[in-house]
Amino acid sequence: MLAPFVKTGVKIFEQTIKKIDIVQEWVQEHFQKISPLFPPYYGKSDRFLPYVVHTPYLIDDSPPGAYDFTLEQNGKLKIPIPAPCQGTILRTRFQGTNGSFTTAQGAGQIVELMCDGTNYYWLMGHLVQGSPPRRGTRIKKGQPIGIQGLTGRTSGYHVHAQIHYHSGQRITNRKITRPFVENYIKFLRKGSYLE
Repeated sequence: MLAPFVKTGVKIFEQTIKKIDIVQEWVQEHFQKISPLFPPYYGKSDRFLPYVVHTPYLIDDSPPGAYDFTLEQNGKLKIPIPAPCQGTILRTRFQGTNGSFTTAQGAGQIVELMCDGTNYYWLMGHLVQGSPPRRGTRIKKGQPIGIQGLTGRTSGYHVHAQIHYHSGQRITNRKITRPFVENYIKFLRKGSYLE
């Protein structure tokens, strides 16, 4: 039998946990509604809640060596894309044209992130136009590098990812790139609050 003060302490603890759960649910539900007021790509936070990562068409050979995946959080698809590494924004550009799947071309809004201490960079496309940080911006792993979008030729929200050597040559050997992509997907599914 527990002493009365222990029972009271347990009850207070349980009530506090319930309140924390309620606040956490509210933040998850409402942050997406207020985030347009505070563009995520200007944020310095490298913390994010776990993402659902859909990979039905992970292997994309247009161009060879590319990957496609869709990020989802709380049922939303137009969401910030966490950086796969710490590094520097190498370049942002727009490739192709917007339009329908049959009339549009290219990867749309692109951001290129050079990873510190490596000889490679990530290229990510189909971002919301204007969402990536400026060239030269220092980025922490997990910090937003743009917003998943529909620019260029796409049939739906997704991230088009490629890995290139610093020289600009795209790495088409999946034995080299697949481990990077798989580790990034694990990172997205875990979230960064626990790191």
